[in-house]
Amino acid sequence: MLYEIDRCQGVFVDACIRDEAGRLLMLSVYGRDTAIKELLARMQLGAQHQDGLQELTLKPQVKELRPQKVFVGNAKDLDKLSGRLPKCVYGNLNHLWLYNPVILAPVKGADVAWVIEPVPSLPNGETVSKAHQLQPELVDKIKARLWAAIGQLASIPLLPHWRDPVISAIEHSMLLRMGQRGHEDINPLLSEPVGDFVVLKVTLDQTHFAQIVTDLVRSGRLTLNPVTHEPAMAPIGHKASVTTDTGAQPAIPMALAM
Repeated sequence: MLYEIDRCQGVFVDACIRDEAGRLLMLSVYGRDTAIKELLARMQLGAQHQDGLQELTLKPQVKELRPQKVFVGNAKDLDKLSGRLPKCVYGNLNHLWLYNPVILAPVKGADVAWVIEPVPSLPNGETVSKAHQLQPELVDKIKARLWAAIGQLASIPLLPHWRDPVISAIEHSMLLRMGQRGHEDINPLLSEPVGDFVVLKVTLDQTHFAQIVTDLVRSGRLTLNPVTHEPAMAPIGHKASVTTDTGAQPAIPMALAM
């Protein structure tokens, strides 16, 4: 679905990612070269000029949907990547990506990391965003990326099979999903992704995180090796199996359940 940018003729958006307060993290824009250059110039002007853009209003082409507000912030913090599309019936169109570099890799000085994962859409354009609608393979992929980001931020060593218990232990205090309802640190209306994405923010409190891991080790939930469960003696003629438990499979993290 395409959105028009209010007060910016000839510019269309198909994806936008914002932080928990509605500040711009990524914007995917289509338009003619002159229209995109005008958009960039007005964003650079900001509050210094009457034509400057401190915020963008994305107007959906479907009337039933509400407009989306995006706060630009400091345009100098944004990087851009652009290219020209092959000629089509609309003429020469450019595709511009505006993004804050913080979404590309964990910021160790701030102990913050972003995980952005595309998700499938329903035929009517409604994003498959609720946990029970996400395929298990996709949930596992998101958790794997989340665990990799946590591993880069953490000041203590972590073992691969600790993933699920640790994520479950920090999800309420150090993990946010953009668009999440019922959390005091996030505005769900301003942070909900425009487009088909799951967007997670990890803010690691190193001292608290180390204590959580320590407590999990002391309680026996985290072990040096994956726990192997020996089955009861199988009847003669039946093959016994040995299962490896890397930690009990928890419910899907609440940050993925909206």
